[in-house]
Amino acid sequence: MKKTCPQHGPFEELIASSAPLFLRLERYAFDDSVKLAEIPGGDPAACPSGCGICPGHLSSASMTNLDLTNRCNLRCPTCFANAAVLPYVYEPTLEQIRTMMDRALAIRPKRLQSIQFSGGEPTLSPHFFDACRLAKERGIRLIQAATNGILFARDPTFAQRAADAGLNGAYLQFDGVTDDVYEITRGVKGLWEVKLRAIEAMRKAGIRVTLVPTILRGVNDHQVGDILKFAAANMDAVVAISFQPVSFTGRVEPVERRARRYTLTDLAFDIEAQTGMLKAMEDWWPLNIVTPFASIIESVAGTDSYGFHPFHCNSHPDCGLSSYLLINPATGQSVPLSQLFDMEQLLKDVHALARQTERFPSRIYATARLLHMILKDYRPENAPRGLTLAKLAKTADAISGGRLMGITKERRHEWRLLLVSSMHFQDAYNYQVERVQRCTIHYSAPDGHIYPFCTYNCGHNFREKIETRYSVPKEQWQKAKGALAAQ
Repeated sequence: MKKTCPQHGPFEELIASSAPLFLRLERYAFDDSVKLAEIPGGDPAACPSGCGICPGHLSSASMTNLDLTNRCNLRCPTCFANAAVLPYVYEPTLEQIRTMMDRALAIRPKRLQSIQFSGGEPTLSPHFFDACRLAKERGIRLIQAATNGILFARDPTFAQRAADAGLNGAYLQFDGVTDDVYEITRGVKGLWEVKLRAIEAMRKAGIRVTLVPTILRGVNDHQVGDILKFAAANMDAVVAISFQPVSFTGRVEPVERRARRYTLTDLAFDIEAQTGMLKAMEDWWPLNIVTPFASIIESVAGTDSYGFHPFHCNSHPDCGLSSYLLINPATGQSVPLSQLFDMEQLLKDVHALARQTERFPSRIYATARLLHMILKDYRPENAPRGLTLAKLAKTADAISGGRLMGITKERRHEWRLLLVSSMHFQDAYNYQVERVQRCTIHYSAPDGHIYPFCTYNCGHNFREKIETRYSVPKEQWQKAKGALAAQ
């Protein structure tokens, strides 16, 4: 990317290390722009500096973040939120949390089915359990905490209490499989054992784990394959990986940026080289590849009892990539879902069916057509022994909660699907307004606005403005909270 700034002059930034893979991801992107309604604020003419989600925004939320606190029990050098080192404490009241949640739920189309409590370390908030209960009462399907796992590992009762309150997902900081990595990325020794204990506690409580590695070139990029192998070996607890190449939120000189910049395409080729489980040029897709499938379900099944539509992720193709691995935990067999089909033709067929069902919604017709497409485009010669088309169909239907074909009510099958994804959040150097306008991860803030992730945390950064406005000086907070301040 080449840019020219009136104040600082021209500069260029690396977006992808592989042009062919970058262009492949853009080629398969599904453009499903939406017209949002019931929007609380924002000025489309001033995008992104006049932010708040506005009528110029083109994507509904696949996830909304709520920061419960800026306090943290770590001091990570890579933290874009600058948590725990600022001279103030930002910690919304329960009433503010309720208002922020309901404001996000008011936006139409109502596709928000997941909420992530973040921070800081959200489990330190005195309102953490109550916030989980509020989300559960509102029918939100995935209630998730972006956590370092320390409290889950330290307190044997914490995971179960969180699950009882409604928490069913953990977005677990997971930078590698050896302790030396965490000493660099998090500045602390002994965190590897903490991760293992946290995952064990979440496993027992039935909390689904997404591993979240922050990747720095030269620090832990050599372990991306080991992280994938760990997830595949722990699928009774782990359901996904969300790799996050580091964002440069401070001033970084060009030579250092080039040395440290790790792109989405780097990840795809590193995983191929380190595991052989996924091929860089065949098995990776833009995140929004799920959108036409979701559109079909939405058209024929409608909303659930709470008014939610099925999962959509109509983000910009440069925001991230994804792959889907079918794994048999009992045998260790795995195969990329994309290898089982003529994906070129299947995507064309599904896109056409999505448009048809929008005009003429019929569950019988859509199910019959979809089954016909699957049979027509299936490649049985690529299937591992024991993976029949019937088993594959049941696994796929289970993921949709039985809403796609209605042939299964079970949640677990012999073959399970592992989502392997990566989102490269923007920084000031690779910032694109087009990506901001298609952002599907939104922050609901106490000022009455909802912000795209990459305006809240980078580029036109609104985080500090919000936090300073709704915070108290740290000394004042410590004096008021007494013993709680020791956490």
